[in-house]
Amino acid sequence: MKFFDIISNLIPGGFLSEREASALSALDPQKFYVENVRSILNVSSSYALKVCETAVRQGLFEKRIEVYCPDGAVVASAKTEKDLPPIVRCWKEENGLHEEVEIPTASLRKEKFYRLNEASTQPYSRPACRV
Repeated sequence: MKFFDIISNLIPGGFLSEREASALSALDPQKFYVENVRSILNVSSSYALKVCETAVRQGLFEKRIEVYCPDGAVVASAKTEKDLPPIVRCWKEENGLHEEVEIPTASLRKEKFYRLNEASTQPYSRPACRV
């Protein structure tokens, strides 16, 4: 409910359409991306990023980063890129056989994601200036 309130209060007019509310209820508050927010609110990527970053600054969301193996599997996540392990283990298929390989994290794809800050006890209030 807290997640729903935060997002709905960040949109112009302060209410969600039935489609937006349905899409938001299907979203995992423990892991969502700027693209999820952009799609639900039907806004630009830059505006969705501003919404997420504003919520981070207010302590409502946490920003995190994840790293992907070449096969697309998430292999590690952390608060910051420097907190990621320097080497990760991924599975590689060769000639029908799977083997575990070590790969430097720096060479792999990374993506930022957000999650609801459950520790935040402050109620959401609309910012005094536009996001």
